[in-house]
Amino acid sequence: MLPYLSHKEAMKCHYGEALFSIPVNLDFGCPNRERDGNGGCTFCPEHGARAAQIADAKNVEEQIEKAIVFAKKRYNATSFALYIQAYTGTFASILKQKEAYERLLNLYPFKALHIGTRPDCLSEATLEYLAELNSRLDVVVELGVQSLQDVSLERINRGHSAHASLEAIERLHVKGLKVYAHLILGLPDESFCMWEESVKGLVEAGIDGIKFHNLHIISGTQLAREYEVAPFQLLNEYEYAEALISLLRLIPSHIPIIRLATDTPKKELIAPLWQMEKAHFGEYVAQSMRYRGIRQGDLVEAQPPLSYEIPHAISLEDGSMTFYSANYKDYYHPKAGAFMQAHTLFIKGSKLKERLDKSDVTLLDIGFGMGYNTLEALRVAQQCSTFSLHVKAMEQDRMLLKQSAEVVGDALHVKLLEALFTCKRYEEHYATVSFFNREARYGVQRLDGLFDVIFLDPFVEHNNASLVSLEFIKLLKIHLKPTGVLVASTSYQAVYDALILAGFEVERVQYEGSDIKGIIAKPLEVSSILHVSHPYRDEHLILSDKAIERAHQKSVIQHGRKVF
Repeated sequence: MLPYLSHKEAMKCHYGEALFSIPVNLDFGCPNRERDGNGGCTFCPEHGARAAQIADAKNVEEQIEKAIVFAKKRYNATSFALYIQAYTGTFASILKQKEAYERLLNLYPFKALHIGTRPDCLSEATLEYLAELNSRLDVVVELGVQSLQDVSLERINRGHSAHASLEAIERLHVKGLKVYAHLILGLPDESFCMWEESVKGLVEAGIDGIKFHNLHIISGTQLAREYEVAPFQLLNEYEYAEALISLLRLIPSHIPIIRLATDTPKKELIAPLWQMEKAHFGEYVAQSMRYRGIRQGDLVEAQPPLSYEIPHAISLEDGSMTFYSANYKDYYHPKAGAFMQAHTLFIKGSKLKERLDKSDVTLLDIGFGMGYNTLEALRVAQQCSTFSLHVKAMEQDRMLLKQSAEVVGDALHVKLLEALFTCKRYEEHYATVSFFNREARYGVQRLDGLFDVIFLDPFVEHNNASLVSLEFIKLLKIHLKPTGVLVASTSYQAVYDALILAGFEVERVQYEGSDIKGIIAKPLEVSSILHVSHPYRDEHLILSDKAIERAHQKSVIQHGRKVF
């Protein structure tokens, strides 16, 4: 189940099934454009928001036919909503609107009609007609609000004010019509606080749905010409996802989220050039929210406590507890034990005690998991009691901390986990731990400073390939002091290759009489060995673990090399 109310789920609750949108372009034009097509909003292309699947249709009948065939073939669709999408669906005389809508609605038994329009293009006659239509089928007005910041609306030549949007929503509601607001995140000079104000304003106006768009620079637009002269900052996948997740928490859970991001044909898109596929982005947002234990509306409404299950836990040979991952079909730690692995591989391999005897130590723990490696590092700092240990712990799955606190027996361990879960910080004499609940690739890019020690625990390598790619290893090296050390709980050949190519001196270790093994790597100024060939690759630090693994396996097969 998604941690937010999707449009699909809302439709299932209302209709008993999802309706697939059939986009239509009536060529009504736009009141914000000249007759020759000039002018208009700076972000809008000449063809408006016309859907790609109907781009070559000769008339509206063919548009509908093409779109229905497309939806049936691709999605096995059976029920449909007609969507007057491009330009302004109410920019015509009331007679012309009636003629067009009635003709279209007679072509197919649509269950709903969605009309894209502007706040300044809703005459009283139009509202009365839409209200009459609403008695025959569901009518939803998709309103181009874009922002509730007047300075931004003027900047993009929107042609109406924020007040006009709020007034339009009220007038539509008086007629009993549902309103979905379109909102752009990332407009020039807008801050997160401004996005927050816009979302709160729409919620207060009683909006019935929100369609989010990340700002796209589309070729042929005024915004594209401005961007070419003076490029401005645009949101990458991670930045946009973080903003979106924070905003979803401010939207009551009964309001459907119609879409999460903009979808522009690549041939028209100038920037931002995302590498994350649309489906992957949706999965990333949902997974991030689940991992953090947050949901739509949880900051603005009372919600029942978030339920969570304790994974299957077992006791290991050294008395430590670990979980079995049903997804990865493996245990989080070797049979010899989590304490044993933390002490023999991570603590001894990094020579942490020797470092703490000489000076303060900065430690980056990636894949914090159940917290054993940081816990043992804290104990070393307590024993040394001379210099301080400063840990930055990174883990995407925050709920794992709460689950782990339920099964580990050590009092200090429970105290550490509970502190990081509730306030993201643990502090004691000679040690501090800061918790970063982020996807590691994004989190590391946002870190400041250098580290003496990096712990890297990728768990099952091929299922967490993003943590062991050549590009991620290079990123870690940037954050490692020249005298530092990286210790990883893997001896996988692809990880070894990545470390060598990234410029590390690498030592594989296997602890006799146990199943504990790993790699100890120290940075070199220049890589001395280049005859390795098959690391994991993630050029833009954005691919899914499955995509990285697929590409790796393909490369291995093509070159006929065995994977160890």
